[in-house]
Amino acid sequence: MTSLIKGGLVAAALAAALTVGLTQCSAIEQQRDAAQAPGSNKYGSYLAGRYAASERDSSAAAHYFDKALKFDPGNPELLERALMSEVAEGDLDAAADHAEDLIKGTPTARIARLVIGVRAMRDGGYAKARAEFDQVSGNAAAEIAARLGLAYAHFSEGNTKEAIAVIGKLVDLGSVRAFALYHQAVLEDLSGNATQALPHFEEANRLSEGDSLRILQAYAVHLARNGQMDKAKGVYREFLKKAPSNPVVARALARLEAGQIPDRVISGSKQGLAETMYGLAASLSDERSVEIPVFYLQLGLALEPQHDLSLTLLGDRMETAERYDDAIEIYGRVQPASPLYANARQQIAQNLQRQKKWDEAGKILTETLSGGAEDIDTYASIGDVLRGQEKYTEAAEAYSKAIALIGTPQERNWVLYYTRGISYERSKRWAEGERDLKVALKLKPEQPLVMNYLAYSWVEQGVNTTEALAMLKRAVELRPEDGFIIDSLGWAHYRLGDYKSAIKYLEQAILLEPGEPTVNDHLGDAYWRVGRKLEARFQWQHALNLKPEAKEEPAIRRKIEAGLEDLPKAPAQAGTPQPTGQ
Repeated sequence: MTSLIKGGLVAAALAAALTVGLTQCSAIEQQRDAAQAPGSNKYGSYLAGRYAASERDSSAAAHYFDKALKFDPGNPELLERALMSEVAEGDLDAAADHAEDLIKGTPTARIARLVIGVRAMRDGGYAKARAEFDQVSGNAAAEIAARLGLAYAHFSEGNTKEAIAVIGKLVDLGSVRAFALYHQAVLEDLSGNATQALPHFEEANRLSEGDSLRILQAYAVHLARNGQMDKAKGVYREFLKKAPSNPVVARALARLEAGQIPDRVISGSKQGLAETMYGLAASLSDERSVEIPVFYLQLGLALEPQHDLSLTLLGDRMETAERYDDAIEIYGRVQPASPLYANARQQIAQNLQRQKKWDEAGKILTETLSGGAEDIDTYASIGDVLRGQEKYTEAAEAYSKAIALIGTPQERNWVLYYTRGISYERSKRWAEGERDLKVALKLKPEQPLVMNYLAYSWVEQGVNTTEALAMLKRAVELRPEDGFIIDSLGWAHYRLGDYKSAIKYLEQAILLEPGEPTVNDHLGDAYWRVGRKLEARFQWQHALNLKPEAKEEPAIRRKIEAGLEDLPKAPAQAGTPQPTGQ
C-alpha cells in the first residue's frame, strides 16, 4: 500500500520533530497537581486506558480514560489522553468536548486547540476556527495543520488576501515549501486566479520531483481545466513510467484521453484542510508508526468522510496495528466509483486471509472482478488466497488469468510468474514451474526470492548444483538478514556433502529465524552428519516443539529415535522454500 499512497509532502525533519510524542504537552505537565493521589478506581481505569492505548485499541482506551475522568473531571492528563483516543476512534465531537474542558485549565494545550478548530471548521464556525488555530504553536505537524487551517478559515470568510499571507509564511520554510505552495495554488485557483495558481502548482510538483500523487494530480487537473490538455496528459504519462499500475493516475489519464474535463482535486475549504491532514499523515507514516498518522487522518476524515486516500492509508495503519477487523471496516467505506475500490477490496481479502477466513476472502475478490485492467491484481489476489489454502492447481489457474491480461510482460509482473511458478512446483508440474521462475528472473534479474526458490529446487533435484550454489550465495549477499535464504544456502551445502559449511550457514539462519521448525530440522541433520548427535536430537526435538506441518512430524520423530542412518538422504518436503516478503 505504501507506494500507492505515497505522500512525499513534508521533509524528514518534520517526522523527527514528532518522535517526542504528540501527547507530551509540557504545559499540561507543569499544571498537574503532583500532590493529588489518584483514587483506586480512577487509577485502575487510568492504567487500563494506558494499556489499551499501548495495544492500539483506541475504543477501549477512550472508554477507560472517560471512566477515570468521572473520578477526576478536571485532570489535564486524563482529558488529553481521552481526547486523543476519541480522535483515533473517529469521535470528533467527544474529543472536542474534552478539549474544551482541557483548555479551561490549560489554555496552552495546542492539540486541544487543533481539535476544537477542526470541529469548528466542520460546522462552519470559521471565526472560532481562526481563533483556535491561531493559538497552536510549538509542535511541527500541529502548527503546520493549524497554519493551513487558519488560511482556509480566512478564505471561507472571503478574506483571500489574508489566507494567502498566512500560507506565505510557510512557503518561506524550505522543508515544507512544496506542501505550502500546493495549498497556496489551491486557494488561488478557488478564488478565480487560475493564471496566478499555475506557476505555484508547477513549482510544487517540481520540488516534489513529480513523486507526490496529490500535488501531481492537482497540477495536471489545473492544466486540463485551463486549456493545456496535452501537457496534462504528459504529466500523467511521466508519472506512470515510475508507477505504471497506479489506479488513480491511470483512470485520470484515461478520462483525459476520452476528452473529459476533470473536476478540481480540492473544491472548498473543508476539503483543503482534509487534504492538509492527509498530507501530514502520509509524510509521517512508516512501517511502524500508527498513533500520529491516525490522529491526523481521523481529523481529515471528520471534514471529508469520503477522502479515499485517507481511508486507504487509515486502513493501512490499522493493519500495522494488527487491528484487522477495523481495517476491513475502513476499506469497506471506499465506494465502487473510486479508482481505489479494487485495491481496497484486495486489502479486505488480505485481512480476511490473515484471520484464516479463506472463503470470505475468495468471495470478496470474485465479486470485485469487473472485466477491466484492475482484474490483473484481483486475479493475483485470488491466486494468493488459493495458494494459502494449498490449492495449488487452482492457484496456478488464477495466476494464469492475471497473466493473460497483462499483454507484454513488464518488470513489475515478475511476482505473477514467481507465484505461478511456486504453484506449478507444488502441483508437481516442475517443468512449467521452472519456466515461470526463469521468466520472473529475466523480468527482475537477481531478485533474491526468485533466485532462492529456483536454486533450492535445483539442489533438491540434484541438478545445476554449481549454478544453484552461486545463485544462493548471491541471494544471501543481497538479503543478508533473510534467515530463509541463508537456510537455503546451508541446505545446499548439506546436499552437496559439505557439512561444515552447512552448519555455518544453518546456525546463522537459526539466529534469524529461531522459531522456524524447518531451519531447526535442517540444523539437526547437519549436526548428525558431523557426529554431533546429542545436539542433533536437541534440534529435532526443538523443531517438533515448534509445531511443523502435520505431515512432517513422523519423519522428525523417527530421526529423534533412530537418527539419520536408516533414513533416505532426500530432505523433508517442508524444506521447499517459501515465498517470503510478498
